[in-house]
Amino acid sequence: MADIPGFDPIPADDYEPLLLTTQEQVDKYWPRASKLIEKCVRRAMHGEMDVEDIKRMVLSQQAYVFVVKNDNGIQPDVRLVVILEVLQYPKLPALNILVLAGSELDVFFEKFWQKLCGWAYMNGVRAIEGMVSPAMQRVISRYGFKPVNTQMRLDLSEA
Repeated sequence: MADIPGFDPIPADDYEPLLLTTQEQVDKYWPRASKLIEKCVRRAMHGEMDVEDIKRMVLSQQAYVFVVKNDNGIQPDVRLVVILEVLQYPKLPALNILVLAGSELDVFFEKFWQKLCGWAYMNGVRAIEGMVSPAMQRVISRYGFKPVNTQMRLDLSEA
Protein backbone atom coordinates (compact mmCIF):
# COMPACT_ATOMS: atom_id res chain seq x y z
CA MET A 1 0.00 0.00 0.00
CA ALA A 2 3.01 2.28 0.34
CA ASP A 3 2.88 2.71 -3.46
CA ILE A 4 -0.54 4.37 -3.34
CA PRO A 5 -0.27 8.15 -3.80
CA GLY A 6 -1.26 9.95 -0.62
CA PHE A 7 -1.00 6.80 1.49
CA ASP A 8 1.31 7.43 4.40
CA PRO A 9 1.73 4.33 6.56
CA ILE A 10 2.02 5.24 10.20
CA PRO A 11 4.84 4.10 12.43
CA ALA A 12 2.99 2.05 15.04
CA ASP A 13 5.82 2.59 17.51
CA ASP A 14 4.80 6.26 17.77
CA TYR A 15 1.34 5.28 19.06
CA GLU A 16 0.23 3.91 22.39
CA PRO A 17 -3.09 2.74 23.83
CA LEU A 18 -4.84 4.64 26.57
CA LEU A 19 -7.97 3.83 28.54
CA LEU A 20 -9.73 7.15 29.08
CA THR A 21 -10.55 7.20 32.78
CA THR A 22 -10.75 10.89 33.67
CA GLN A 23 -12.75 13.88 32.46
CA GLU A 24 -9.43 15.51 31.53
CA GLN A 25 -8.51 12.60 29.24
CA VAL A 26 -11.96 12.56 27.63
CA ASP A 27 -11.70 16.33 27.03
CA LYS A 28 -8.26 15.91 25.46
CA TYR A 29 -8.94 12.94 23.13
CA TRP A 30 -12.69 13.05 22.44
CA PRO A 31 -12.60 15.77 19.74
CA ARG A 32 -10.37 13.61 17.52
CA ALA A 33 -11.91 10.30 18.57
CA SER A 34 -15.45 11.56 17.96
CA LYS A 35 -14.67 12.07 14.26
CA LEU A 36 -13.82 8.38 13.99
CA ILE A 37 -16.85 7.43 16.07
CA GLU A 38 -19.12 9.51 13.82
CA LYS A 39 -17.95 7.54 10.77
CA CYS A 40 -18.67 4.29 12.59
CA VAL A 41 -22.14 5.47 13.65
CA ARG A 42 -22.95 6.54 10.07
CA ARG A 43 -21.72 3.32 8.47
CA ALA A 44 -22.55 0.61 10.98
CA MET A 45 -25.36 1.71 13.25
CA HIS A 46 -28.98 1.86 12.29
CA GLY A 47 -30.43 4.47 14.61
CA GLU A 48 -29.53 2.74 17.88
CA MET A 49 -27.44 5.69 19.13
CA ASP A 50 -25.40 8.67 18.06
CA VAL A 51 -22.05 10.14 19.11
CA GLU A 52 -23.57 12.16 21.95
CA ASP A 53 -25.32 9.07 23.33
CA ILE A 54 -22.00 7.25 23.31
CA LYS A 55 -20.27 10.15 25.04
CA ARG A 56 -22.96 10.15 27.75
CA MET A 57 -22.38 6.42 28.26
CA VAL A 58 -18.65 7.06 28.61
CA LEU A 59 -19.07 9.95 31.05
CA SER A 60 -21.54 7.98 33.16
CA GLN A 61 -19.13 5.02 33.21
CA GLN A 62 -21.49 2.75 31.29
CA ALA A 63 -18.81 2.26 28.61
CA TYR A 64 -15.03 2.14 28.41
CA VAL A 65 -13.05 4.03 25.76
CA PHE A 66 -9.65 2.96 24.54
CA VAL A 67 -7.80 5.17 22.09
CA VAL A 68 -4.60 4.46 20.22
CA LYS A 69 -2.95 7.85 20.20
CA ASN A 70 0.17 9.87 19.57
CA ASP A 71 0.83 13.00 21.63
CA ASN A 72 3.91 14.19 19.72
CA GLY A 73 2.14 16.86 17.66
CA ILE A 74 0.42 20.11 18.57
CA GLN A 75 -2.85 18.23 18.89
CA PRO A 76 -3.11 14.56 19.87
CA ASP A 77 -3.54 12.17 16.96
CA VAL A 78 -6.06 9.37 17.53
CA ARG A 79 -5.94 6.61 14.95
CA LEU A 80 -8.14 3.98 16.57
CA VAL A 81 -11.04 4.01 19.04
CA VAL A 82 -12.55 1.00 20.77
CA ILE A 83 -15.60 1.56 22.95
CA LEU A 84 -16.84 -1.32 25.07
CA GLU A 85 -19.90 -1.73 27.25
CA VAL A 86 -20.37 -4.27 30.01
CA LEU A 87 -22.97 -6.93 29.27
CA GLN A 88 -25.03 -8.23 32.15
CA TYR A 89 -25.26 -11.93 31.36
CA PRO A 90 -25.96 -13.92 34.55
CA LYS A 91 -23.29 -16.55 33.81
CA LEU A 92 -20.81 -14.92 31.39
CA PRO A 93 -18.98 -11.68 32.22
CA ALA A 94 -18.67 -10.06 28.80
CA LEU A 95 -18.01 -6.83 26.95
CA ASN A 96 -19.80 -5.66 23.82
CA ILE A 97 -17.87 -3.68 21.23
CA LEU A 98 -20.00 -0.60 20.59
CA VAL A 99 -17.42 1.12 18.40
CA LEU A 100 -14.34 -0.09 16.57
CA ALA A 101 -13.26 2.81 14.41
CA GLY A 102 -10.13 4.14 12.85
CA SER A 103 -7.37 3.22 10.48
CA GLU A 104 -4.54 0.71 10.31
CA LEU A 105 -6.56 -1.88 12.23
CA ASP A 106 -4.15 -4.71 11.42
CA VAL A 107 -1.12 -2.72 12.57
CA PHE A 108 -2.71 -1.71 15.84
CA PHE A 109 -4.32 -5.08 16.44
CA GLU A 110 -0.92 -6.72 16.31
CA LYS A 111 0.52 -4.30 18.83
CA PHE A 112 -2.33 -3.60 21.26
CA TRP A 113 -5.13 -6.20 21.14
CA GLN A 114 -3.46 -8.57 23.63
CA LYS A 115 -3.11 -5.69 26.10
CA LEU A 116 -6.80 -4.86 25.82
CA CYS A 117 -7.74 -8.53 26.25
CA GLY A 118 -5.41 -8.80 29.25
CA TRP A 119 -7.03 -5.75 30.85
CA ALA A 120 -10.48 -7.26 30.25
CA TYR A 121 -9.49 -10.65 31.68
CA MET A 122 -7.92 -9.07 34.77
CA ASN A 123 -11.22 -7.26 35.31
CA GLY A 124 -13.24 -10.48 35.24
CA VAL A 125 -14.37 -10.42 31.60
CA ARG A 126 -14.47 -13.81 29.89
CA ALA A 127 -15.78 -12.87 26.44
CA ILE A 128 -15.77 -9.91 24.06
CA GLU A 129 -18.48 -9.73 21.43
CA GLY A 130 -20.04 -7.33 19.01
CA MET A 131 -22.99 -6.97 16.67
CA VAL A 132 -21.34 -6.38 13.33
CA SER A 133 -22.07 -6.12 9.64
CA PRO A 134 -21.05 -8.99 7.35
CA ALA A 135 -18.08 -6.90 6.18
CA MET A 136 -16.88 -6.29 9.74
CA GLN A 137 -17.50 -9.96 10.53
CA ARG A 138 -14.96 -10.86 7.86
CA VAL A 139 -12.48 -8.37 9.33
CA ILE A 140 -12.71 -9.42 12.97
CA SER A 141 -12.80 -13.13 12.13
CA ARG A 142 -9.07 -12.75 11.48
CA TYR A 143 -8.69 -11.85 15.16
CA GLY A 144 -10.38 -14.92 16.58
CA PHE A 145 -14.01 -13.77 16.71
CA LYS A 146 -16.54 -16.46 15.77
CA PRO A 147 -20.24 -16.18 14.96
CA VAL A 148 -22.46 -17.10 17.90
CA ASN A 149 -25.94 -15.78 17.06
CA THR A 150 -27.56 -13.94 14.19
CA GLN A 151 -29.33 -10.75 15.14
CA MET A 152 -32.56 -9.97 13.31
CA ARG A 153 -34.78 -6.92 13.57
CA LEU A 154 -38.33 -6.02 12.63
CA ASP A 155 -38.67 -2.28 12.09
CA LEU A 156 -42.08 -1.31 13.45
CA SER A 157 -41.76 2.31 12.39
CA GLU A 158 -42.23 1.31 8.74
CA ALA A 159 -45.20 -0.99 9.34
